[in-house]
Amino acid sequence: MEKAATDIYTFDDLRKAGFTYVDKTAILKELADLSRGKQFFIARPRRFGKSLAVSTLKCLFEGKRKLFEGLAIEPEWDWSKKWPVLHLDMGSAQTTNVPELKVIWRDMLSKECVRNGISYRDSEIPSIALSNVINDLAAESDDGQVVILIDEYDKPLLGHLMTPQVTEFKDALKAFYSVLKTLEGKQRFLFLTGVSKFSKVSIFSDLNNLKDYTLNATVATLFGYTHDEVRRYFPCCLAALGEKLGKDADGAFADIVKWYDGYRFHQNAETVVNPVSLGMTFDSMELANWWSLTAMPTFLLDFFKVRPMDVSDLSVSDADLAAYEPERLKPVTLLFQTGYLTIKGFEQSGADRTYHLGFPNLEVENSFLKSLAGVYVGQDDTDSSNISRRAREALLARDPEGFVEAFRQFFAAIPYDLTDRQNEQSWQAIMYVVLRVIGINVDGEVRTHKGRIDLTVETATDAYIIEVKRDSTAKKAIEQIQDKSYTDRFRPSGKPITLIGIAFSTKKRTVSGVKIVRDA
Repeated sequence: MEKAATDIYTFDDLRKAGFTYVDKTAILKELADLSRGKQFFIARPRRFGKSLAVSTLKCLFEGKRKLFEGLAIEPEWDWSKKWPVLHLDMGSAQTTNVPELKVIWRDMLSKECVRNGISYRDSEIPSIALSNVINDLAAESDDGQVVILIDEYDKPLLGHLMTPQVTEFKDALKAFYSVLKTLEGKQRFLFLTGVSKFSKVSIFSDLNNLKDYTLNATVATLFGYTHDEVRRYFPCCLAALGEKLGKDADGAFADIVKWYDGYRFHQNAETVVNPVSLGMTFDSMELANWWSLTAMPTFLLDFFKVRPMDVSDLSVSDADLAAYEPERLKPVTLLFQTGYLTIKGFEQSGADRTYHLGFPNLEVENSFLKSLAGVYVGQDDTDSSNISRRAREALLARDPEGFVEAFRQFFAAIPYDLTDRQNEQSWQAIMYVVLRVIGINVDGEVRTHKGRIDLTVETATDAYIIEVKRDSTAKKAIEQIQDKSYTDRFRPSGKPITLIGIAFSTKKRTVSGVKIVRDA
C-alpha cells in the first residue's frame, strides 16, 4: 500500500519517511534552469501543495541529490552547483498588528541566518534587515547570488481583508517585498507563492520583475494530481478504497474524480485532483468533505452577508480573474483564487477574453453552499436540516404548496440586517443557494429568447419555474412567466410544469405572497 501524505509539507521529510511523492520535478526544472527566466509568482488555493513545491526547490538548490534519486530531474540537473537559500514561510507570520508583524519578520530573518551559518545584521526596519540578509548570503555564494523562496507571501494580509487595518498591512508588505526588485542582480532564483494576486497598483507594483505564472500552461498541473498521476502512483490505495466502497478500482477512481477533481488552472489544461483531500481519503478510506475542515474564511462570509452573490452565472474577464485590490474585494476573483471556483469554459473575441467559472467538484460545492446557507438562513444546523428535508420531500412528492411553506420558514429566520439591503436578485441568489444545499437540481438566470428565468427546478417527474419579486405581488411574477413564454423551455420534456411566483416584502422582511399555477 502506498503511503499518501496528509500532513507532511517538507520534501526531505516526505522522501526520508517513504511517503509517495508524485514527481513534479520535470515541471520545476523548467522554472529553475533559467530557460524561462528566474523570478516567478504562482497563486494557488490552500491545500494544494505550495509548501511542498517550495521545499522541493529548496532541497534542489541546496544540492541534496540523494533526495532526488529516481526522479525526473536527477539526471538533468547540475549537482556541482549549490546556492544559499533564503526560505521565508509567511504562513507563520499571522498577527493582529503591523508592529508585531515587523518583529516576526526580523526574527524569521535571524533564524534563516543561523540556518545558513552567517551573522545576522539587524535593523528596526524589516526591509533593511531583509536587504542585509540577501547581500550577506549572496556574498557566501560562488557566483554572488542567492535563491529566495517565499511561501504564502500574502498570509499576513489575508486575515485583515474587510477590516480597517487592511491598508496598513498592505503597505507593510509592499515595503518589505520592494527589496526584491532593488536586489534583482543578487538573485539566482526567486519564487513566491500565495493564495491571492493583488493588482498592479498594490503590492505587486514594486514586483513587476516577477513573471506571474498563475494561469500559465507550463505549470497548470504543477500543483494537484492529474488523472494519470492518481492511477499511476496510488494503484493499491485505489484498489483498497474500491474494496471498502464495494467497487473495483475504476469505480473508486470515478468517485474520487466526482469528489475531488475538477480544478483547472489554464483554459486548455487537464483538470487536477486536490492532493490533500486525496491523501485524507486514502488515509481514512472514506469519501468526505475534507475541504470543510478548513472552513471558509470569515471575511468571505461577512462579505456575502452584505452582498449575496449569484453563484448560478459566473463569467469574468481575464483582468477581473487575475487580481484585485485588498481594499476593494472582487468576490468572484477571490473565490477563484481561494479554490471555490475554477475554470469551466473560455471564450476569446478579438482582444476580449472571458472565463466561465464554476465549482470544481462535489466537495467544494457542498462546503461552500452549506457555509453560505448558514449565513443567509441564520439557523442552527439541526433546524436548518429539518426544514431542508421537508422542502425536498415536498418537492419530490409533487407538493409545491408544502415546498413553499418550508421556504417561508427559511426566510422568516433571515436576519433583518441582511434583508434590509437586498434587491430581488439577492433574494433569488439566496433561494438558489438553499435549493442547491438541499440537493435540488436548480438553475439560475436561465436564458430564453424573451428574457431570463429567475430559477428553474427539475425533478424526475416535474419541472418548476420560479420567479421572484420584491415589494410587488406574486401575481405579477406569474404574469411575467406567462407573458414571456418561459414554459416553452420545458415543453419538449413532456413533464408537467408548475409556475411559482414568490413576492418578498422589504417591510416584513420575509415572503409576503405566493401564487402557484399548474400549467396545462
